[in-house]
Amino acid sequence: MDRDFLVPEPLATPQGTVAFFDETWSVDPRELQIFFQAEQVYWTADRTIEQWRRLLACSRLLTARLVPEGHRGGRLVGATRLWSDHAYEAKLYDVVTAQDIMGFGVASELVKWALRHPWVGEVHRFVLETRDAAEFYPRFGFRMGHEMESLHMRVKTSELQARGLR
Repeated sequence: MDRDFLVPEPLATPQGTVAFFDETWSVDPRELQIFFQAEQVYWTADRTIEQWRRLLACSRLLTARLVPEGHRGGRLVGATRLWSDHAYEAKLYDVVTAQDIMGFGVASELVKWALRHPWVGEVHRFVLETRDAAEFYPRFGFRMGHEMESLHMRVKTSELQARGLR
């Protein structure tokens, strides 16, 4: 399958052209940290540069950039991370669009690209977590987890340490 075929077509916005890139191996983690902080993304507020590096080592980073026509680079205006076990489940993380570019389809294109990305493999389902964008994801087929046959559970490492399990 031709990789370029999967990349969304550039979008025209009032701010300029937004192009899409797989920057897993080329993005500067400091740029990600600055972008997420500037957009006041609460769930990434405490991430360090080293944590960004580790997150990128085990996932794919799909980005959207406001770019001059026909050029790579430009201001980061959208991103999502994609994780997969390549056999059963894939997960979308960190779907973020710059506030000044919202409403022009950037997040939709990033999510659609992530859902069809060949790196994921032949998985049975995609999952994500959200507190403030639940109305956005049903258009892609996502539904609330309580309708599924399993429960989402988690434990903090501090709890594991308290129990002598870590």
